[in-house]
Amino acid sequence: MSIFLTLYAAALALVYLELRGRTTPAAPRTPAWPAWAWCAILVGTYAMQLGLVWYAATAISANEPWRALLPIGVASHDAKHPDATAAALLALGALQSVALLGLYRSAAQRRVLVLGAAALLLLSFAAPAFISPDPYAYVGDALLGWSSYAPPHRDLPGDYALVNRFFTTPMLPAPYGPLWIAIARLVSNPFPSLLGKLLAFRALGAASFVAFLAGLRALGMPRRILAVAALNPGLAMQYVASAHNDLLGVAAIVIAAALLRRNPVVACGLVVVAALIKLPFAILGLPIFAAVPSRPARYACATAVVSAGVALSWFGAGAGYFQGLAVHVPEVGFVHLLNAAVSVAALAAIAVAFLGGRRLASAVWLMPMMGSYIASWYVSYGVPYALARRRILGALLVLMPFAALLLDAKFMRVWTYAVVVPAIVILAIATRMKNERAAT
Repeated sequence: MSIFLTLYAAALALVYLELRGRTTPAAPRTPAWPAWAWCAILVGTYAMQLGLVWYAATAISANEPWRALLPIGVASHDAKHPDATAAALLALGALQSVALLGLYRSAAQRRVLVLGAAALLLLSFAAPAFISPDPYAYVGDALLGWSSYAPPHRDLPGDYALVNRFFTTPMLPAPYGPLWIAIARLVSNPFPSLLGKLLAFRALGAASFVAFLAGLRALGMPRRILAVAALNPGLAMQYVASAHNDLLGVAAIVIAAALLRRNPVVACGLVVVAALIKLPFAILGLPIFAAVPSRPARYACATAVVSAGVALSWFGAGAGYFQGLAVHVPEVGFVHLLNAAVSVAALAAIAVAFLGGRRLASAVWLMPMMGSYIASWYVSYGVPYALARRRILGALLVLMPFAALLLDAKFMRVWTYAVVVPAIVILAIATRMKNERAAT
């Protein structure tokens, strides 16, 4: 999509700058405040963001009476005062990234982290609105089961017909793997109401969040990494409050990385599990196999994971699933040239990391842009690439609240991609030039 061209260009420029640069830009200074102060800022600003998302779900210019029937609202492109809402969300996201940097540098006590994470999860579970309608799609796919790959030409029954208001009739083929359909049915079927099913997906998101933290801890990540993961409003917003299923696959890959040396078969199986939730995880998870010292064994793991992921997806979901995935493949044409370039660069970065080569901090921003559409909940796609470099993983987690909102098309404005994104690249260039002058 043409509105993403500035983002594609910015991601490629940042990678180029890092490849050319001889020094790494220093992070800005933060006050030496105690961890609880940073925690209070993160929780407070997150509550404000949830309020703004609710505003974007209720103060809608278009006349859509069916939205009043939604048990949990969904932020709309047609919300009133879009520039003010987008600016406020971005400002809060930037403040959260600063707070996470301060928390990263502080000696956070365990009870502060536990209480802060619990507060984020409670706010997320009680959030009055989603940032996207994807949880409603999950409900529809769970109701349709395997028919979700070839949806019938009729509305879902009763109150569930609200799902079709978002996704047309018939719904598009599900872009999720067969394991996700099974999980979605298992999680939501016990609840007869639409609200109950939606909250069940939030509960699954909370469980994925905890599993992600457990995987990081099993990997031996230091307290500072655990702190910026546990108190991360970006993670809470996208994967608990808005219940996106991506963190479930990412958590499986993180746990696989923790088990890789002790039990490579189980580790490979967990990456296949992630691929059966979303097939791209078969590729995104490959960098963790750089920890396998034997190259033949490493190649065998990669071949097994990709082959099993594709074969089991085809066997479990059929051609309809791959047709649903096709809409996310970059298109050919001048407008999509940068999109294709980003996809090639991302695959190259993954291949180099898999082979044990250099990992770039800027490459984590290529991963969310590999497909034909950029979404804020794709930001976690850079985690498997970053796992082997704590500095890169820390930077990704610290920047996640701001970056996720910057990539969200719903809140993207002309000034976002005409001013904010170029300003970030210009700042990176200026910092690099300053560092080069200092080095000489």
